[in-house]
Amino acid sequence: MANQGKIWLFVKPTVGLPVFFSAVAITALALHAALLSNGRLTAWWSEFPLAKPAAVAAAPVAAPAAAEVK
Repeated sequence: MANQGKIWLFVKPTVGLPVFFSAVAITALALHAALLSNGRLTAWWSEFPLAKPAAVAAAPVAAPAAAEVK
């Protein structure tokens, strides 16, 4: 595996690090904006505080019968 530190021989850290962190921040903001602008991902949020617990049926569920091995 090559030494990845050699990049700083070509790019000054005072330029490379801000560019790298800016690219990471822009990518993260774009990703979050894309996810939140989609209505399907946020539609449940308005109903969440008003939601009531679901009624749970008290009837037991029978386990399936085991298959016979021949």
